[in-house]
Amino acid sequence: MSLISVQKTPGYNPALLRQAVDAHFAALRVEEDLFPGMRVLLKPNLLAGRKPEQAVTTHPALIQAVADWLRERGVEEITLADSPGGPYNEALLRSVYRASGMDGLRGVTLNLSAGYAPAEQPEGKVCRRFDLIDPVRQADYIINLPKVKTHGMTMVSLGIKNLFGTVPGLGKPALHCRYPGWDVFAGMLLDLSALVAPAVTLVDGVLAMEGDGPGGGDPRELGYTFASRELYTLDWFLAGSVMGLRPEEIPMLRQARERGWVELAPRITGDAIGEIPPFVRPRTQSADFADRLPGVLRGPAKALLGRVFRPKPRVLAAKCVGCGRCAESCPQQIITIREGKARIDLGRCISCFCCQEMCPVKAIEGKR
Repeated sequence: MSLISVQKTPGYNPALLRQAVDAHFAALRVEEDLFPGMRVLLKPNLLAGRKPEQAVTTHPALIQAVADWLRERGVEEITLADSPGGPYNEALLRSVYRASGMDGLRGVTLNLSAGYAPAEQPEGKVCRRFDLIDPVRQADYIINLPKVKTHGMTMVSLGIKNLFGTVPGLGKPALHCRYPGWDVFAGMLLDLSALVAPAVTLVDGVLAMEGDGPGGGDPRELGYTFASRELYTLDWFLAGSVMGLRPEEIPMLRQARERGWVELAPRITGDAIGEIPPFVRPRTQSADFADRLPGVLRGPAKALLGRVFRPKPRVLAAKCVGCGRCAESCPQQIITIREGKARIDLGRCISCFCCQEMCPVKAIEGKR
């Protein structure tokens, strides 16, 4: 039976975080996995260079608590690595580490290499070959450290979506182009997550994000951390029992269940979860009249709405500063900067919302 560990974690106080990590890893018996000389990779969510209080990135204090736990048990080779949005190079990595507070971590090597290589996924249903950053390919043990966030394209950004950051830089927009539909993109994410196969997923839900995530939403105090060895069951649980969403309506979770990877009644250990109001959805995924139809009609109605009223990004000119991050991250290369403002060719848009993710001033919104 799948096991999910829940710990009330009301803040980023180091002592509270260490207590939570101790409890999670004891429940999951992580210490039994350790061996001399092992190389451990910590994979946080480092979408962009944002401050920890903006709830865009995994909090460095949680990373530190995990690293301290590992080092106390003799693990010396601990690397933190991710591929943020934009080009994958040392300069960008340094800037993201600095902005997100990762440059202050102790006992952790921050990856500065931009190396990557292809890896085969023979069991992939959608994609059978991925480029992976070097620290992922070289690790003996991967601890996945996502953030609880909503997401304009995938509805949620949790453990599965966090592993998209194992693909280097502009390789991510290339995958958006190869798999432009939301359903096929979800299948690709599942193939990637099965290839990376983190040993443990520990989720930062102390300060979460709702609304137009993963980069432009609003911080929300949640006050929990969660952990499991079962990535897909954990994401299903978080979406449904914590965020108040319908997991079966989220393509990557529905498909994970169809593949037999989700256990619907896992064992929960640790702290009880109090009443949590539902998370605000991204505007691109807002509820519509189909939610009020009988179950047998809901699926076809949503499919029709998805084709006819597919959401598209819209630039809020008053907020746009013309920085070009949206154009840099656009898979279709359909965004230009003219007269200091972003312009999107919506006729060629695939509704991936990479532009919205990377905008540092929340100048792009998704509208049906």
